[in-house]
Amino acid sequence: MNLKKSLENEEEERARRIKWFTEARYGMFIHWAPSCIYGGEISWSRRGDPPDAWHNGGTIDSVIYDASYKLFNPVEYNPKEWVRIAREAGMKYMVITTRHHDGFSMFDTKYSDFKITNPEGAYRKWIAGQNPGLTNTEINRHTDIIRLFADAVHEAEMGLGFYYSEPDWVRDDYRIALTGRNRMGESVSNEEQKNAEKSYQDFMHKQLEELTTEYGRIDLIWFDAIKPSQVRDGNMKALWIHERTLNMIRKNQPGILINDRTGFNPDYVTNELRDTKYVPMLVTESETKLGNPYWSYSPGGTSNSTQWIIDRLVINAGNNSNLLLNVGPGPEGKIPENNVIHLLEAGKWMRRYSEAIYGTHGGPFFDQDWGVSTFRENRVYLFLREMKDEDLILPPMNLRVLSAGLFSDTIRIGFVQDRLGVIRLQIPESVKEIENPVVVLEFNDSLEATL
Repeated sequence: MNLKKSLENEEEERARRIKWFTEARYGMFIHWAPSCIYGGEISWSRRGDPPDAWHNGGTIDSVIYDASYKLFNPVEYNPKEWVRIAREAGMKYMVITTRHHDGFSMFDTKYSDFKITNPEGAYRKWIAGQNPGLTNTEINRHTDIIRLFADAVHEAEMGLGFYYSEPDWVRDDYRIALTGRNRMGESVSNEEQKNAEKSYQDFMHKQLEELTTEYGRIDLIWFDAIKPSQVRDGNMKALWIHERTLNMIRKNQPGILINDRTGFNPDYVTNELRDTKYVPMLVTESETKLGNPYWSYSPGGTSNSTQWIIDRLVINAGNNSNLLLNVGPGPEGKIPENNVIHLLEAGKWMRRYSEAIYGTHGGPFFDQDWGVSTFRENRVYLFLREMKDEDLILPPMNLRVLSAGLFSDTIRIGFVQDRLGVIRLQIPESVKEIENPVVVLEFNDSLEATL
Protein backbone atom coordinates (compact mmCIF):
# COMPACT_ATOMS: atom_id res chain seq x y z
CA MET A 1 0.00 0.00 0.00
CA ASN A 2 1.45 3.39 -1.00
CA LEU A 3 1.76 6.29 1.45
CA LYS A 4 -1.10 8.28 -0.10
CA LYS A 5 -3.50 5.34 0.16
CA SER A 6 -2.39 4.67 3.74
CA LEU A 7 -3.05 8.29 4.75
CA GLU A 8 -6.45 8.18 3.07
CA ASN A 9 -7.34 5.03 5.02
CA GLU A 10 -6.21 6.62 8.28
CA GLU A 11 -8.32 9.70 7.59
CA GLU A 12 -11.35 7.57 6.71
CA GLU A 13 -10.93 5.62 9.96
CA ARG A 14 -10.60 8.83 11.96
CA ALA A 15 -13.76 10.24 10.33
CA ARG A 16 -15.59 7.03 11.21
CA ARG A 17 -14.48 7.29 14.84
CA ILE A 18 -15.41 10.98 15.04
CA LYS A 19 -18.85 10.06 13.74
CA TRP A 20 -19.15 7.34 16.38
CA PHE A 21 -18.00 9.72 19.11
CA THR A 22 -20.35 12.56 18.27
CA GLU A 23 -23.31 10.23 17.83
CA ALA A 24 -22.61 8.54 21.20
CA ARG A 25 -23.08 11.85 23.04
CA TYR A 26 -22.81 10.44 26.59
CA GLY A 27 -20.08 8.64 28.52
CA MET A 28 -19.00 7.67 32.03
CA PHE A 29 -15.76 9.03 33.50
CA ILE A 30 -14.24 7.01 36.36
CA HIS A 31 -11.63 8.39 38.76
CA TRP A 32 -10.26 5.59 40.92
CA ALA A 33 -6.97 4.91 42.71
CA PRO A 34 -5.81 3.29 45.97
CA SER A 35 -5.83 6.69 47.67
CA CYS A 36 -9.64 6.49 47.75
CA ILE A 37 -9.25 4.64 51.06
CA TYR A 38 -8.50 8.03 52.65
CA GLY A 39 -11.41 9.83 51.00
CA GLY A 40 -9.38 12.75 49.66
CA GLU A 41 -9.20 14.02 46.11
CA ILE A 42 -7.19 11.80 43.81
CA SER A 43 -3.55 13.01 43.63
CA TRP A 44 -4.35 16.52 44.84
CA SER A 45 -4.67 15.32 48.45
CA ARG A 46 -1.03 14.10 48.45
CA ARG A 47 1.16 16.34 50.59
CA GLY A 48 4.68 17.18 49.58
CA ASP A 49 6.31 19.44 47.05
CA PRO A 50 4.68 18.79 43.67
CA PRO A 51 6.80 19.97 40.74
CA ASP A 52 3.87 21.55 38.90
CA ALA A 53 3.29 25.24 39.52
CA TRP A 54 -0.47 24.65 39.58
CA HIS A 55 -0.45 22.48 42.74
CA ASN A 56 0.68 23.45 46.25
CA GLY A 57 0.35 20.10 47.98
CA GLY A 58 -2.46 18.35 49.84
CA THR A 59 -3.21 17.18 53.39
CA ILE A 60 -2.25 13.48 53.35
CA ASP A 61 1.40 12.77 54.16
CA SER A 62 3.15 11.59 50.98
CA VAL A 63 4.56 8.46 52.67
CA ILE A 64 1.08 7.44 53.84
CA TYR A 65 -0.51 8.37 50.51
CA ASP A 66 2.04 6.44 48.44
CA ALA A 67 1.55 3.31 50.57
CA SER A 68 -2.22 3.28 50.14
CA TYR A 69 -2.01 0.38 47.68
CA LYS A 70 -0.83 -1.80 50.57
CA LEU A 71 -4.26 -1.31 52.15
CA PHE A 72 -6.43 -0.92 49.04
CA ASN A 73 -8.47 -4.12 48.63
CA PRO A 74 -11.59 -3.63 46.45
CA VAL A 75 -13.02 -7.10 46.97
CA GLU A 76 -16.38 -6.04 45.49
CA TYR A 77 -14.86 -4.69 42.27
CA ASN A 78 -17.09 -5.91 39.45
CA PRO A 79 -16.54 -3.98 36.22
CA LYS A 80 -19.49 -5.77 34.60
CA GLU A 81 -21.73 -4.11 37.19
CA TRP A 82 -20.21 -0.72 36.36
CA VAL A 83 -20.92 -1.39 32.70
CA ARG A 84 -24.50 -2.38 33.50
CA ILE A 85 -25.04 0.88 35.36
CA ALA A 86 -23.52 2.91 32.54
CA ARG A 87 -25.67 1.20 29.91
CA GLU A 88 -28.87 1.62 31.90
CA ALA A 89 -27.96 5.26 32.38
CA GLY A 90 -27.84 5.64 28.59
CA MET A 91 -24.06 5.97 28.30
CA LYS A 92 -22.27 4.76 25.19
CA TYR A 93 -18.62 4.83 26.28
CA MET A 94 -16.52 4.65 29.46
CA VAL A 95 -13.20 6.27 30.39
CA ILE A 96 -11.12 5.15 33.39
CA THR A 97 -7.97 6.48 35.07
CA THR A 98 -5.06 4.19 34.21
CA ARG A 99 -2.52 6.49 35.91
CA HIS A 100 -3.25 9.82 37.62
CA HIS A 101 -0.84 12.58 38.71
CA ASP A 102 0.15 10.53 41.76
CA GLY A 103 2.01 8.20 39.40
CA PHE A 104 0.24 4.99 40.48
CA SER A 105 -0.50 2.59 37.62
CA MET A 106 -3.83 0.78 37.87
CA PHE A 107 -2.56 -1.77 35.34
CA ASP A 108 0.17 -4.42 35.22
CA THR A 109 2.98 -2.32 33.75
CA LYS A 110 6.50 -3.67 33.30
CA TYR A 111 8.04 -0.24 33.77
CA SER A 112 7.15 0.63 37.35
CA ASP A 113 6.72 -1.17 40.66
CA PHE A 114 4.27 1.53 41.77
CA LYS A 115 1.31 -0.43 40.41
CA ILE A 116 -1.75 -2.46 41.28
CA THR A 117 0.10 -5.77 40.77
CA ASN A 118 2.90 -4.94 43.23
CA PRO A 119 3.34 -8.06 45.43
CA GLU A 120 2.90 -5.88 48.52
CA GLY A 121 -0.52 -4.69 47.34
CA ALA A 122 -3.46 -5.81 49.47
CA TYR A 123 -5.63 -6.51 46.45
CA ARG A 124 -3.03 -8.74 44.82
CA LYS A 125 -2.54 -10.63 48.06
CA TRP A 126 -6.29 -11.16 48.33
CA ILE A 127 -6.52 -12.39 44.72
CA ALA A 128 -3.65 -14.80 45.39
CA GLY A 129 -5.35 -16.07 48.55
CA GLN A 130 -8.62 -16.64 46.70
CA ASN A 131 -6.87 -18.51 43.89
CA PRO A 132 -4.06 -20.64 45.39
CA GLY A 133 -3.56 -22.60 42.18
CA LEU A 134 -2.70 -19.62 39.97
CA THR A 135 0.78 -18.74 38.77
CA ASN A 136 2.21 -15.27 39.43
CA THR A 137 1.39 -14.27 35.86
CA GLU A 138 -2.21 -15.43 36.26
CA ILE A 139 -2.53 -13.63 39.60
CA ASN A 140 -1.35 -10.43 37.95
CA ARG A 141 -3.93 -10.78 35.20
CA HIS A 142 -6.70 -11.22 37.77
CA THR A 143 -5.39 -8.21 39.74
CA ASP A 144 -5.02 -5.94 36.70
CA ILE A 145 -7.97 -3.59 37.22
CA ILE A 146 -7.66 -2.05 33.77
CA ARG A 147 -7.62 -5.42 32.01
CA LEU A 148 -10.80 -6.54 33.77
CA PHE A 149 -12.43 -3.20 33.00
CA ALA A 150 -11.45 -3.30 29.32
CA ASP A 151 -12.76 -6.85 28.96
CA ALA A 152 -16.13 -5.89 30.48
CA VAL A 153 -16.50 -2.82 28.26
CA HIS A 154 -15.56 -4.78 25.14
CA GLU A 155 -18.01 -7.55 26.01
CA ALA A 156 -20.80 -4.97 26.23
CA GLU A 157 -19.72 -3.46 22.89
CA MET A 158 -19.32 -0.01 24.43
CA GLY A 159 -16.61 2.52 23.63
CA LEU A 160 -13.44 2.26 25.72
CA GLY A 161 -11.31 5.18 26.82
CA PHE A 162 -8.15 5.37 28.92
CA TYR A 163 -7.29 8.42 31.01
CA TYR A 164 -3.51 8.89 31.27
CA SER A 165 -1.71 11.61 33.20
CA GLU A 166 1.31 13.30 31.66
CA PRO A 167 2.37 14.82 35.00
CA ASP A 168 3.83 12.46 37.60
CA TRP A 169 4.38 13.92 41.07
CA VAL A 170 6.40 10.92 42.27
CA ARG A 171 9.06 10.29 39.65
CA ASP A 172 12.34 12.21 39.97
CA ASP A 173 12.92 12.38 36.22
CA TYR A 174 9.62 14.22 35.73
CA ARG A 175 10.50 16.71 38.48
CA ILE A 176 13.96 17.38 37.09
CA ALA A 177 12.75 17.58 33.50
CA LEU A 178 10.02 20.08 34.37
CA THR A 179 11.82 22.26 36.95
CA GLY A 180 15.56 21.76 36.45
CA ARG A 181 15.80 20.95 40.15
CA ASN A 182 16.05 17.70 42.08
CA ARG A 183 13.98 16.65 45.09
CA MET A 184 16.34 18.58 47.39
CA GLY A 185 15.62 21.76 45.43
CA GLU A 186 19.12 21.86 43.96
CA SER A 187 19.64 23.01 40.39
CA VAL A 188 20.95 20.44 37.92
CA SER A 189 22.93 20.87 34.72
CA ASN A 190 21.24 21.36 31.37
CA GLU A 191 22.51 17.95 30.31
CA GLU A 192 20.99 16.27 33.37
CA GLN A 193 17.68 18.02 32.76
CA LYS A 194 17.65 16.89 29.12
CA ASN A 195 18.47 13.33 30.15
CA ALA A 196 15.65 13.41 32.68
CA GLU A 197 13.22 14.62 30.03
CA LYS A 198 14.26 11.80 27.71
CA SER A 199 13.95 9.29 30.56
CA TYR A 200 10.42 10.40 31.41
CA GLN A 201 9.33 10.62 27.79
CA ASP A 202 10.64 7.08 27.26
CA PHE A 203 8.73 5.89 30.34
CA MET A 204 5.43 7.32 29.08
CA HIS A 205 6.11 5.93 25.61
CA LYS A 206 6.60 2.41 26.98
CA GLN A 207 3.54 2.53 29.22
CA LEU A 208 1.34 3.86 26.43
CA GLU A 209 2.67 1.14 24.15
CA GLU A 210 1.51 -1.40 26.74
CA LEU A 211 -1.91 0.19 27.01
CA THR A 212 -2.41 0.38 23.24
CA THR A 213 -1.22 -3.16 22.43
CA GLU A 214 -2.27 -5.37 25.37
CA TYR A 215 -5.83 -4.31 26.17
CA GLY A 216 -7.69 -4.72 22.89
CA ARG A 217 -9.48 -1.98 21.00
CA ILE A 218 -9.25 1.51 22.51
CA ASP A 219 -11.51 4.23 21.16
CA LEU A 220 -9.96 7.24 22.86
CA ILE A 221 -7.17 8.37 25.16
CA TRP A 222 -7.98 11.15 27.59
CA PHE A 223 -4.63 12.76 28.35
CA ASP A 224 -4.47 15.03 31.39
CA ALA A 225 -2.14 17.98 31.72
CA ILE A 226 -2.50 21.70 31.44
CA LYS A 227 -3.60 22.70 27.96
CA PRO A 228 -1.28 24.53 25.56
CA SER A 229 -3.51 27.60 25.93
CA GLN A 230 -2.70 27.66 29.66
CA VAL A 231 1.04 27.95 29.18
CA ARG A 232 1.58 31.70 29.41
CA ASP A 233 4.95 33.45 29.28
CA GLY A 234 6.65 30.56 31.02
CA ASN A 235 4.56 30.97 34.18
CA MET A 236 2.99 27.55 33.70
CA LYS A 237 5.17 24.81 32.27
CA ALA A 238 4.12 21.49 30.81
CA LEU A 239 5.88 18.32 29.76
CA TRP A 240 3.65 16.66 27.20
CA ILE A 241 4.17 13.35 25.46
CA HIS A 242 6.51 13.31 22.49
CA GLU A 243 5.21 13.32 18.93
CA ARG A 244 6.77 9.90 18.33
CA THR A 245 4.54 8.55 21.11
CA LEU A 246 1.45 9.97 19.47
CA ASN A 247 2.49 8.36 16.18
CA MET A 248 3.00 5.03 17.95
CA ILE A 249 -0.43 5.25 19.58
CA ARG A 250 -2.15 5.97 16.27
CA LYS A 251 -0.26 3.15 14.60
CA ASN A 252 -1.29 0.68 17.30
CA GLN A 253 -4.91 1.91 17.40
CA PRO A 254 -5.85 3.31 13.97
CA GLY A 255 -8.56 5.95 14.27
CA ILE A 256 -8.13 6.39 18.03
CA LEU A 257 -9.31 9.79 19.28
CA ILE A 258 -6.98 11.95 21.38
CA ASN A 259 -7.98 15.04 23.32
CA ASP A 260 -6.49 18.54 23.50
CA ARG A 261 -3.95 18.12 26.31
CA THR A 262 -0.87 16.98 24.42
CA GLY A 263 0.56 20.11 22.80
CA PHE A 264 -0.46 18.74 19.37
CA ASN A 265 -3.58 19.13 17.24
CA PRO A 266 -6.43 17.29 18.99
CA ASP A 267 -9.30 15.20 17.71
CA TYR A 268 -11.64 16.80 20.23
CA VAL A 269 -11.65 19.62 22.77
CA THR A 270 -12.34 19.19 26.49
CA ASN A 271 -14.42 21.56 28.63
CA GLU A 272 -13.75 20.60 32.24
CA LEU A 273 -16.42 21.44 34.83
CA ARG A 274 -18.40 23.60 32.44
CA ASP A 275 -21.06 23.18 29.80
CA THR A 276 -19.94 23.56 26.22
CA LYS A 277 -20.68 26.59 24.07
CA TYR A 278 -21.26 25.88 20.40
CA VAL A 279 -18.34 26.43 18.04
CA PRO A 280 -18.92 25.45 14.39
CA MET A 281 -16.91 22.46 13.14
CA LEU A 282 -15.41 21.80 16.60
CA VAL A 283 -15.71 18.35 18.21
CA THR A 284 -16.19 18.90 21.94
CA GLU A 285 -16.82 17.12 25.22
CA SER A 286 -17.95 18.54 28.57
CA GLU A 287 -16.53 16.73 31.61
CA THR A 288 -18.13 17.18 35.00
CA LYS A 289 -18.64 15.44 38.36
CA LEU A 290 -21.82 13.71 39.43
CA GLY A 291 -20.61 13.40 43.01
CA ASN A 292 -19.34 16.20 45.25
CA PRO A 293 -16.90 17.45 46.32
CA TYR A 294 -14.27 15.27 44.58
CA TRP A 295 -13.64 13.61 41.25
CA SER A 296 -12.64 10.53 43.24
CA TYR A 297 -14.46 8.90 46.14
CA SER A 298 -16.02 11.34 48.58
CA PRO A 299 -17.10 9.57 51.81
CA GLY A 300 -20.31 11.23 52.90
CA GLY A 301 -20.29 13.17 49.65
CA THR A 302 -23.42 14.35 47.91
CA SER A 303 -24.71 13.63 44.43
CA ASN A 304 -26.14 16.01 41.90
CA SER A 305 -29.77 15.34 41.05
CA THR A 306 -31.49 13.50 38.22
CA GLN A 307 -32.71 16.81 36.82
CA TRP A 308 -29.17 18.17 36.95
CA ILE A 309 -27.99 15.22 34.81
CA ILE A 310 -30.79 15.77 32.30
CA ASP A 311 -29.95 19.47 32.13
CA ARG A 312 -26.28 18.71 31.44
CA LEU A 313 -27.21 16.24 28.69
CA VAL A 314 -29.64 18.62 27.02
CA ILE A 315 -27.49 21.76 27.24
CA ASN A 316 -24.40 20.05 25.87
CA ALA A 317 -26.20 18.11 23.13
CA GLY A 318 -27.90 21.38 22.19
CA ASN A 319 -24.45 22.90 21.78
CA ASN A 320 -23.26 19.90 19.74
CA SER A 321 -21.13 18.46 22.53
CA ASN A 322 -20.71 15.15 24.33
CA LEU A 323 -21.11 14.82 28.09
CA LEU A 324 -18.58 12.75 30.07
CA LEU A 325 -20.08 12.36 33.55
CA ASN A 326 -17.75 11.31 36.35
CA VAL A 327 -18.19 8.92 39.26
CA GLY A 328 -15.68 7.98 41.97
CA PRO A 329 -15.92 4.36 43.15
CA GLY A 330 -15.23 3.65 46.81
CA PRO A 331 -12.48 1.52 48.41
CA GLU A 332 -14.56 -1.65 48.17
CA GLY A 333 -15.00 -1.19 44.40
CA LYS A 334 -18.59 0.05 44.15
CA ILE A 335 -19.99 3.22 42.61
CA PRO A 336 -21.69 5.23 45.40
CA GLU A 337 -25.37 4.35 45.66
CA ASN A 338 -26.50 8.00 45.67
CA ASN A 339 -24.80 8.35 42.26
CA VAL A 340 -26.36 5.16 40.92
CA ILE A 341 -29.91 6.21 41.87
CA HIS A 342 -29.72 9.41 39.84
CA LEU A 343 -27.87 7.80 36.93
CA LEU A 344 -30.58 5.19 36.51
CA GLU A 345 -33.41 7.71 36.89
CA ALA A 346 -31.87 9.90 34.20
CA GLY A 347 -31.47 6.73 32.14
CA LYS A 348 -35.24 6.33 32.05
CA TRP A 349 -35.50 9.82 30.56
CA MET A 350 -32.76 8.96 28.05
CA ARG A 351 -34.61 5.85 26.88
CA ARG A 352 -37.71 7.89 26.22
CA TYR A 353 -35.95 10.75 24.41
CA SER A 354 -32.97 8.91 22.91
CA GLU A 355 -34.00 9.92 19.39
CA ALA A 356 -33.54 13.58 20.35
CA ILE A 357 -30.01 13.08 21.79
CA TYR A 358 -28.05 10.26 20.11
CA GLY A 359 -26.86 10.94 16.59
CA THR A 360 -28.19 14.49 16.50
CA HIS A 361 -26.48 17.80 15.80
CA GLY A 362 -26.78 20.77 18.12
CA GLY A 363 -28.99 23.60 16.93
CA PRO A 364 -30.22 25.19 14.84
CA PHE A 365 -31.41 27.34 17.80
CA PHE A 366 -28.66 27.89 20.39
CA ASP A 367 -28.99 29.14 23.98
CA GLN A 368 -32.46 30.58 23.66
CA ASP A 369 -34.42 31.96 26.63
CA TRP A 370 -36.70 28.94 26.42
CA GLY A 371 -33.92 26.32 26.13
CA VAL A 372 -31.93 24.59 23.35
CA SER A 373 -32.53 22.33 20.35
CA THR A 374 -31.02 19.44 18.44
CA PHE A 375 -31.79 18.18 14.96
CA ARG A 376 -31.50 15.20 12.66
CA GLU A 377 -32.23 15.53 8.95
CA ASN A 378 -35.57 17.41 8.75
CA ARG A 379 -36.60 17.02 12.40
CA VAL A 380 -35.81 19.59 15.13
CA TYR A 381 -36.21 18.78 18.82
CA LEU A 382 -36.96 21.72 21.11
CA PHE A 383 -36.10 21.18 24.79
CA LEU A 384 -38.31 23.64 26.62
CA ARG A 385 -36.99 24.80 29.97
CA GLU A 386 -38.65 28.13 30.60
CA MET A 387 -41.70 29.63 28.92
CA LYS A 388 -42.09 33.33 29.71
CA ASP A 389 -44.55 34.17 26.95
CA GLU A 390 -47.74 32.57 25.76
CA ASP A 391 -46.23 31.83 22.36
CA LEU A 392 -42.78 30.57 21.48
CA ILE A 393 -41.08 32.61 18.76
CA LEU A 394 -38.20 30.99 16.91
CA PRO A 395 -35.57 32.74 14.78
CA PRO A 396 -36.21 32.77 11.02
CA MET A 397 -35.56 29.65 8.98
CA ASN A 398 -35.22 29.33 5.21
CA LEU A 399 -37.09 26.01 5.40
CA ARG A 400 -40.83 25.56 5.74
CA VAL A 401 -42.39 23.97 8.85
CA LEU A 402 -44.68 21.06 8.00
CA SER A 403 -45.80 20.04 11.50
CA ALA A 404 -45.28 20.63 15.21
CA GLY A 405 -46.17 18.39 18.13
CA LEU A 406 -45.19 17.07 21.52
CA PHE A 407 -42.56 14.31 21.36
CA SER A 408 -44.07 10.81 21.40
CA ASP A 409 -47.56 12.15 21.91
CA THR A 410 -50.68 12.98 19.96
CA ILE A 411 -50.73 16.59 21.13
CA ARG A 412 -50.38 18.81 18.08
CA ILE A 413 -49.08 22.35 18.41
CA GLY A 414 -50.35 25.23 16.34
CA PHE A 415 -47.80 27.30 14.45
CA VAL A 416 -47.48 30.21 12.07
CA GLN A 417 -44.47 30.92 9.87
CA ASP A 418 -44.33 34.36 8.27
CA ARG A 419 -42.80 35.30 4.92
CA LEU A 420 -39.44 36.03 6.61
CA GLY A 421 -39.30 32.52 8.02
CA VAL A 422 -40.00 33.49 11.65
CA ILE A 423 -41.89 30.70 13.43
CA ARG A 424 -44.48 31.28 16.16
CA LEU A 425 -45.54 28.21 18.14
CA GLN A 426 -48.71 28.25 20.20
CA ILE A 427 -47.74 26.09 23.19
CA PRO A 428 -50.80 24.77 25.12
CA GLU A 429 -50.83 25.21 28.91
CA SER A 430 -50.97 21.43 29.27
CA VAL A 431 -47.54 21.17 27.62
CA LYS A 432 -46.03 23.90 29.80
CA GLU A 433 -47.03 21.91 32.87
CA ILE A 434 -45.07 18.83 31.71
CA GLU A 435 -41.62 18.31 33.24
CA ASN A 436 -38.86 18.53 30.59
CA PRO A 437 -41.21 18.78 27.57
CA VAL A 438 -39.74 18.18 24.11
CA VAL A 439 -41.45 19.57 21.01
CA VAL A 440 -40.71 18.17 17.55
CA LEU A 441 -40.79 20.26 14.38
CA GLU A 442 -40.72 18.71 10.92
CA PHE A 443 -39.45 20.79 8.00
CA ASN A 444 -39.81 20.32 4.27
CA ASP A 445 -36.12 19.49 3.81
CA SER A 446 -33.01 18.45 5.72
CA LEU A 447 -31.28 20.97 7.99
CA GLU A 448 -27.84 19.43 7.46
CA ALA A 449 -26.71 22.32 5.28
CA THR A 450 -27.82 25.02 7.72
CA LEU A 451 -24.75 24.71 10.03
